[in-house]
Amino acid sequence: MELLEKVMQHPPESIRALADRLDRDVHDVHNDLHLLAEYGIIHFEEDGRAKKPYVPYSTVWIEVEFGLRRGEGSESATSA
Repeated sequence: MELLEKVMQHPPESIRALADRLDRDVHDVHNDLHLLAEYGIIHFEEDGRAKKPYVPYSTVWIEVEFGLRRGEGSESATSA
């Protein structure tokens, strides 16, 4: 969420610039951006060798549902 917010507030000049701003590994930021791009949230502008990430929307609505399948993660397991 922080990554998305930073890109929306001040689009960076490159993925590396965003990674520096977030104090994160550039490879991890690259992976996160490309995942968001697969969902059509992040877009890229090519500028020579640099890819400038941007969000072409003023608002992004993200709905997430998650949970465990029945029996997974249950506390009923006995310890030896």
